[in-house]
Amino acid sequence: MGRGGATRAIILAAVLLAFCAQAANAQSTGEPCQTRSLPVGVSIEESTDSRENSETYLGLLAYFGSNIAEGPMGAGNPMSLVVASDRYACHTIADATGKVVMVWRGTCSFIEKALNAQAANAAAVIVVTDDEELSPMSCAGNSSVTIPAIQVLEADGNAMEKDVEEGIVEVSFTEISMKGSVDLVASMALLAIASLTIIFGAVWSLSDLRASYHHKDDGRRRDGDGESQGLGGGLEGLEITESSAAYFVVFASIVLLVIFFTMQHWVFIIIKAVFCFAAVQGLTALFFAAFHSSFKSFAREVDLPVVGTVNSISIPSVGCAIVAVLIWLLNQGAAWAWMLQDIMGMSFLVNVLRLVHLPNLKVGSMLLMGAMCYDIFWVYIQPHLFGHESVMVKVAKGGERHESLPMLFLFPRLGGAASDFSMLGYGDVILPGLLIVHNHLFDNRSNETGQPRVGYLLPSIGAYVVGLLLTFTALFFEVGGQGGQPALCYLVPTVLGGTVGYAHLRGELKEMWIGGAEEHGAEHEGERLIGTGATNSSAATENV
Repeated sequence: MGRGGATRAIILAAVLLAFCAQAANAQSTGEPCQTRSLPVGVSIEESTDSRENSETYLGLLAYFGSNIAEGPMGAGNPMSLVVASDRYACHTIADATGKVVMVWRGTCSFIEKALNAQAANAAAVIVVTDDEELSPMSCAGNSSVTIPAIQVLEADGNAMEKDVEEGIVEVSFTEISMKGSVDLVASMALLAIASLTIIFGAVWSLSDLRASYHHKDDGRRRDGDGESQGLGGGLEGLEITESSAAYFVVFASIVLLVIFFTMQHWVFIIIKAVFCFAAVQGLTALFFAAFHSSFKSFAREVDLPVVGTVNSISIPSVGCAIVAVLIWLLNQGAAWAWMLQDIMGMSFLVNVLRLVHLPNLKVGSMLLMGAMCYDIFWVYIQPHLFGHESVMVKVAKGGERHESLPMLFLFPRLGGAASDFSMLGYGDVILPGLLIVHNHLFDNRSNETGQPRVGYLLPSIGAYVVGLLLTFTALFFEVGGQGGQPALCYLVPTVLGGTVGYAHLRGELKEMWIGGAEEHGAEHEGERLIGTGATNSSAATENV
């Protein structure tokens, strides 16, 4: 694949993952059969005839069904615990009047299990999950569940089942407040990862464009007649146009709906394959930069079958990248796998920020405003208009199989379960990052010194940090009744608004809005390339 083809493949991967990442951050806003949109913890106290001391287990109330306080268990009265005659409760089960029925996850939906337990006159149903962590059970449709439905971990469920087999077991329930779910350390770690990703992308992008300009200038001097011989050293970039920014919302929604209506295991396999391909590209660039700086003397052009002419250093770079991705693929369930996934994601996003450029603030505004509208519609509006279920929530949860989508930065919560992570979607890094990189390039549009200017970069990163802090604050106070928050609703006003305000104070808003192309002559093409990225891709090929 040629350099241009590889670039476009990376961009397509970035688009798909960015759009899906927005879905991965969404949470439920409530559906017809659901009676709550916030998670409610449940303390389950178990007592038996054969044991003097009681055992306490942690459960999580489903988004559907009644509260603990609304039924006979509200006063803390102990009730008999039984295992359903049909272990998965996907069919009619034996009468369980006034008892708490325990069932296992699998074969059918949560709502079907609860309805079958309710038909057996059970007072409540406990669903044993095979996941490594508790997550609120949701439903879709108009079915009505009037008994509490509680989820427990598999180890706890197996322990209670063993006690049931040994004798009479009684359980009582107490609701637990789930407020304050934001982990400060994990949130600050995600903020640092996202900010560093954007900073690396901005610095590397400026370095690429400067290298491209200087190589072209050297080529012209050697040629003698003003025609370059294709000696450009920078990477070919891709410019976002006004039309592509305008179609963002439509295309993003189409991608989301396609995933929603074709939600099968193979769909998630494809998405994971796209992520792995993008990660290989990003890690290859990272390894190449490291190897080239250490072993520059070994760099030479070599011909490979099918691939064509490549730099010799790219061979071990690709090999190391593929090995790293394979290690992650084979160890996704390991306790340390999140670190490798973050490294893969960071390298991929840095590579995207190097290759994709905004021509001006106008296009950046269209892109970010469209992205914010996309978030607002699918998170807050769509569930109230049509569908009887949240499209974003369905995609975010990976369907009935709860497939995982590797398009998030992860950091473990302190004191949480092994798989309890704070998360930040790639789209919340790529989209604001594009504008921040543009601001940095604009600030260096006529900088001929060896020291990059950071007059726009530092305030832009500061605005991004403020936006994420507002997101974490809204998450802590559960603004809008959500279990999560669409970060772009806070990042776009701070990053875009901050850019407009700061550019206005510096008297450069008009130039930044149009890109400054009309105000520079042909003799300043190098500065224009370095500064705005407005004609980067076209100029890069014009003289080849």
